[in-house]
Amino acid sequence: MSSDGYIRLHLDHLSALRFVHLASDRDAIFLAELHAKTIPAHAAGFCEWISETTPAVSVGWGWFIHNPSNRLLLAPDAIRSNVMLTDIHGYDLGPIVTSNLFGTWLTIYDWQEAVSVALEWSPAD
Repeated sequence: MSSDGYIRLHLDHLSALRFVHLASDRDAIFLAELHAKTIPAHAAGFCEWISETTPAVSVGWGWFIHNPSNRLLLAPDAIRSNVMLTDIHGYDLGPIVTSNLFGTWLTIYDWQEAVSVALEWSPAD
């Protein structure tokens, strides 16, 4: 843990961590923000996950249920974490690149089922 509050990790180390679902909830204000960006959503909110390590790595993101596909998707520009990813030399990649890489990482991470269960929602709803 750094004095600025970040845990600095290389992407390979992040990929090796196991995360558990901490919480998910709907957010009407966030849904309105997505509608203002013309994103076709009929529900939206946030979820939070933590690693099983000490110190704990925390990552949270916005999600939305897409109309008309009824799929649970990652919301744009809504990823936050206490991690700063670093390059092979240990230099910070910066908050924008870190967020973008988290977004890419989340495309292969199986998070939708845990969020659906927490929200008591299924794609048939």
